[in-house]
Amino acid sequence: MRSMRSEKGFTLMELMVVIVIVAILAAVAVPLYINYVKDAQRTEAKGAIGAIVTAEQVFYQKSNPPTYTDDSTKINVDLSDVKGNWTFTLSPGTAGLGTSFKVVADGVPTAGTKGLQVTCEYERGKEPKWEEK
Repeated sequence: MRSMRSEKGFTLMELMVVIVIVAILAAVAVPLYINYVKDAQRTEAKGAIGAIVTAEQVFYQKSNPPTYTDDSTKINVDLSDVKGNWTFTLSPGTAGLGTSFKVVADGVPTAGTKGLQVTCEYERGKEPKWEEK
């Protein structure tokens, strides 16, 4: 005679189906998460570049004759909160330093921004040109 005891638990097939579903979700979610993180890091660089652009505009207004600078020590901008992730380089723009400048933010190799780069070229009277890598 059989006992009336009921068996409880999961079958191997049920466990395998759950594992496959979790693996598919992870395969979709992980790359999306990585892209969101990189977008957030680029946005951080864009904010800092925006502060540099504003400081350059103030420098332009105060200098006689009006000109931009490629010396970051001459502009009044505090980038201490992003210096751990980015290095910033000022250089003359394609129209010359008098009317344009270029800011390049390079990711710091020891930070999570390694390999990322955000560039903004600003020419007086025109929209800034942004480039992301």
